[in-house]
Amino acid sequence: MSKMFDVYQNFSDLYDELVNHEDYESNLYKFLSSKIQWENKVVGEFGIGTGRVTKNYIDKAQKLYAYDNSQHMIDKAKENLSKWADKIEYEVLDNSKINSIENTFDVIIEGWSFGHLVVQDDVNRNQTIQYLISETKKRAKEIIFIETLGTNVELPNPPGENLSQFYHALVEAGFKEHIIQTDYKFSNCEEAGNIMGAFFGDSMKNDIIQKQLNVIKEFTGIWIYSKRKFNLRIQRNNPVSGK
Repeated sequence: MSKMFDVYQNFSDLYDELVNHEDYESNLYKFLSSKIQWENKVVGEFGIGTGRVTKNYIDKAQKLYAYDNSQHMIDKAKENLSKWADKIEYEVLDNSKINSIENTFDVIIEGWSFGHLVVQDDVNRNQTIQYLISETKKRAKEIIFIETLGTNVELPNPPGENLSQFYHALVEAGFKEHIIQTDYKFSNCEEAGNIMGAFFGDSMKNDIIQKQLNVIKEFTGIWIYSKRKFNLRIQRNNPVSGK
């Protein structure tokens, strides 16, 4: 098991400490606030983790159905999101079981979660990708996939062919791609190396300390699909005869 998967399943406090140093310029919040209308929306979030992405929109949302495959993470999310407990329902659910959900939503969002399922599936990767796209399209008018384009790198790129295949399929399925920076910031390079290394591995830890970095670049891709916008585009391309 890789360090990151071990952390997901067993060390929610460490994961929470990591993501609380992420996106120190709040670029994700700025982006989601400007691109998505959250007011009074019913939201489904997959891979909620400890609730960091959730904090970007939960004030405005009417209701949230929160899913994660780790009860350990959900328990930490409940603690972090206790202020909004009255409008959140949690459920332990693996991303491969989305088809078991009866709920539909105004908005579906996932952050750094679906990509893990894609990478893990060496046998049926393309089917897994199409499954994630089709099952979310069945359940929401607007869909937001947030995934990595590299950590501790100088330029945004999919980390590996598996994720490149995933991101290409999203664009082919009508998702619009956006790229932002969600850099990490720590008080010093030792803190940065220790926390980042505990999740990403010793190679990153050593690189950060050797270069004496306290700000670590991270690029994030955001893919958005909107049925409403797609339907409007279809209507414009097929005007009613005689109008």
